[in-house]
Amino acid sequence: MSDLTKTIKLRIHVSPEQELLFRQMTEQYRQACNFVSQYIFDKQFNLAYQSLNKELYSDLRDQFGLKSQLAQSSIKTTMARYKTVKRQLFQKPYKYKDQDGSWKYITKTLEWLWKPLFFKRPQADLVRNRDYSFVDHGQSLSINTLGKRTRCTFEGKHFAEYLDGSWNLGTAKLVELKGLWYLHIPVTKAVEGFQKESVRHVVGIDRGLRFLTVSYDEQGKTEFVSGRKIAAKRHKFLKIRQQLQSKGTKSAKRRLKALSGRENRWMSDVNHRISKTLVTK
Repeated sequence: MSDLTKTIKLRIHVSPEQELLFRQMTEQYRQACNFVSQYIFDKQFNLAYQSLNKELYSDLRDQFGLKSQLAQSSIKTTMARYKTVKRQLFQKPYKYKDQDGSWKYITKTLEWLWKPLFFKRPQADLVRNRDYSFVDHGQSLSINTLGKRTRCTFEGKHFAEYLDGSWNLGTAKLVELKGLWYLHIPVTKAVEGFQKESVRHVVGIDRGLRFLTVSYDEQGKTEFVSGRKIAAKRHKFLKIRQQLQSKGTKSAKRRLKALSGRENRWMSDVNHRISKTLVTK
């Protein structure tokens, strides 16, 4: 058996009063994470949860008005961010050439950071059955705030199947995007491991630029997916980016940001359709 994990995104319907409660909570949570981050930075990157909780718990409750679970979660959120950066630094050592022209490598640690990690986006990590739960037979969400709990409806395609008892719901993240509120919930399920003996259809795949994919199956069937049109469109995006970058105006920068998002969405859609085609072979 192995675990299958994915993240479900639910859009939450909120009233003006609920939106105010969520804004207050996510902003206070963000500030609390920055408070913890500064402490970790000042204390030589102590990432021991028990020690951090002992030193910071009361301050997080008093200064930011967080409830017990949110205070503990803010510590864990900040620790996780530092551990991620620690792993990234380790994977990219500093390299230089010595007097003999040989490459030398120095492992990077958190001590290479010049300033504490900063949380810019308001957010809140909510623990299942402590900070959020499903009520009304899975039709509504009950979410904790800095004050009272509040109930709200949500929309999520095919979400009911994740409440059948076979999935474990983890710590969710409450975020706002362009005036809309979302709850990102990681769900995990135990599935049967890969059984080589059960394979009946084998397809070999090679990826490239001139041809995005070349596939060959056990029946001798070969398929090519040309990358010519994709390359032409990406070249068009590149030309537009260069023109906007040369202007350097605020409107050009806004256009660049929108263009980047559009190109990424388009490329993701192309890759998804190619992957789907290969899977159904």
